[in-house]
Amino acid sequence: MLERVVEQVLNKIDIVDVVSMYVPLKKVGANFRALCPFHQERTPSFYVSPAKQIFHCFGCGVGGNVIHFIMRIENLTFTEALKVLAQRAKIDVDFSQSQSAKDRALAKQKEELISLHHDCFEYFQRQLYLRENIDAARYILKRGIRKETAKQFGLGFCPENNNLYEMLSKKYSKEIIDKSGIFIERNGKNYCRFERRLIFPIFDTMNRVIGFGGRIIDDSQAPKYMNSPDTLIFSKSKVLYGLNIAKSSKENDFVVVEGYMDVISLHQEGIDNVVGVLGTALTQDHSFLLRRYKNEVVLCLDSDQAGKNATFRSGDILYQNGLMVKVMELENAKDPDEYIKKFGKDAFLLKKQNAMFVIDFKIKQISSNYDLSKSDQKFRFVREYFEKVLMPISNEVERQEYIKKLSQLTQIDEDAILKEFTKNENIKLKRIESIQHFKQVQQKSNLTEEERIKKNDIDLLSIYVEWANKSESIRNAVTEDDFCTEDIKILFSSIKNLINEGMELTYSMLLTFVDDEKVLSELTSFSSKGFETEEAAKRAIEELKTNNSRMLWLKREMLEAQKRGDNEKVLKLQMLIRKIKDGKEGI
Repeated sequence: MLERVVEQVLNKIDIVDVVSMYVPLKKVGANFRALCPFHQERTPSFYVSPAKQIFHCFGCGVGGNVIHFIMRIENLTFTEALKVLAQRAKIDVDFSQSQSAKDRALAKQKEELISLHHDCFEYFQRQLYLRENIDAARYILKRGIRKETAKQFGLGFCPENNNLYEMLSKKYSKEIIDKSGIFIERNGKNYCRFERRLIFPIFDTMNRVIGFGGRIIDDSQAPKYMNSPDTLIFSKSKVLYGLNIAKSSKENDFVVVEGYMDVISLHQEGIDNVVGVLGTALTQDHSFLLRRYKNEVVLCLDSDQAGKNATFRSGDILYQNGLMVKVMELENAKDPDEYIKKFGKDAFLLKKQNAMFVIDFKIKQISSNYDLSKSDQKFRFVREYFEKVLMPISNEVERQEYIKKLSQLTQIDEDAILKEFTKNENIKLKRIESIQHFKQVQQKSNLTEEERIKKNDIDLLSIYVEWANKSESIRNAVTEDDFCTEDIKILFSSIKNLINEGMELTYSMLLTFVDDEKVLSELTSFSSKGFETEEAAKRAIEELKTNNSRMLWLKREMLEAQKRGDNEKVLKLQMLIRKIKDGKEGI
């Protein structure tokens, strides 16, 4: 049943439509290209093939079909990702019977962790209002948090001496309690990591508690803030504090701030579209979260140098992922919490109204470091402008506008700037391509014989699947005996059986049989090259089959020579194998 659902989903869902919900895609020939959502990069190396319905990043190597994309970007199991896509395709399926044992076990652990976090949440809330924990209540009053706001955000407290672990042990296994990340083991005893801290529960967009933040309320030398570690249900790089509330705001944008108190103070004053990052830099995943609900973001980070640096980085990520980004500057206050308490809601909203477009903000910050009346400083300014302003802009119209602005600032001719920028961009691109090529050559030369043979098997399987339904001669040309690697041989047998039964197996469908990340990467990387004609595919198949056979024969001959003690023969065979690996010996 699962295979039929996969087939229906892959036939109805276009990978280009799905990926473009997360990253802006640019058409390049027959494919689409973007900055990879799975690693940080300045030059796009992430490709989507509409013809084969697959993706591959030539930078970090990840690849797969649309199901793998959703699994990775939403941190879901295979069945969970398939369910999301089936709902999108309006395919009504009961997934309860189709989950693998691995998926069922993982889903059960996640459910238990959600339940455990809810129990902790209720415990922390109760503690906040007990007389013996009056210091926590005083701290809340001191920070200007009203009782209704504390309840809205579910604030709590964790006392130093508590029986939380013992309480949970009656309901949950030690494995689940340990996986929650809430406790630290010291000298054989389990302590809650949030002891003596005001508790900020962290909710997902479905209003489930998935983690906690804790703020120390006394003058000890302990770290001021502490978050839950990453778990099966929580990753701080994929969660925004307050989004469960802010997503319902009628405002057209989100205000992004740094701290828990920034979010709470602004919401308390009726500014209900505020979200916060959890003590980490803003990430690609954060930008995807924001884009689900709104297309505009206003950055309002701390006013110190670290905050300005964070604004630069965050602005680039948000802008490059298709969001309209503005920047608020707050004077005479270190953060939004302090600002709104000093100057009030109206002053804050006026600042928001006058927020600068992120690129203009960067220009203002960069130009303030240079005296443009001096030639040497002007040229250094131009280089920094190229790197930090022009390079991140992918839209040609916007780039032209900011080339014009650079010309006005420096009194340098626009054509000269464009010519120099294009030259610089090409040099950087060639340097990156050279580095990537060098890495690929290094990886190829470092392959063991077994790894090289497995790569040949993967390439052979790739061509077979691409052409088996289009060419009977190719379908008959490849057999189990042509594969040397056991797992690829088993994969081939399963696929061949399905094809023989009349299943129209697409390349995208093939990838659902693969759960090895390295094999997925090889399959998507190799298939992206493709073969224009049936004859080219046949030639490649024969070369790969011959290469595998010859390498295996040479290896067996070398083992026999070693047993006989024929060192001269071993040396000759080693040299021949090396020549084949280096591509210097015809196959």
